[in-house]
Amino acid sequence: MLEEKIENILKQDVESLGCFIWGIEISGSSSSKHIVIYIDKQDCLISLEDCQKVNIQTREVLDNYAELNFDFSLEISSPGIDRKFFKINQLKDFLGETVKISCFLDGKKCKLKGELKDVSEKEIFILSEGKNYEIMNRDYLSSNLIGVNNE
Repeated sequence: MLEEKIENILKQDVESLGCFIWGIEISGSSSSKHIVIYIDKQDCLISLEDCQKVNIQTREVLDNYAELNFDFSLEISSPGIDRKFFKINQLKDFLGETVKISCFLDGKKCKLKGELKDVSEKEIFILSEGKNYEIMNRDYLSSNLIGVNNE
């Protein structure tokens, strides 16, 4: 996947600036794409200055990356309070928080909103509307953190 390739080539550069890549989204047509790179820091908030530094550094690398044989716009952003989770293991740092998870339960696509109880190698546990749900990782589709103002 192109997102993974971009993350791999930018990882060191972003980390050298004191940040890490939270996730990457790519949208657009085959000839022109919009690349959004979400960055975060371990123990503090992302600043505008962080985004500017990462933008300058990553733009130079991406401009010279041969596999990007299309025009692109680049956006660097914080994941924000309603952050999207790009990998299941990212959920582990948010146990006890309110999340919205899209998944399959009993063969049907559904959305659950509730407290994230646990995340293991094989499953995700969520308490939603007073009921405990066990979601197998293979049935997981996507999830977002629900910010304080959006509950």
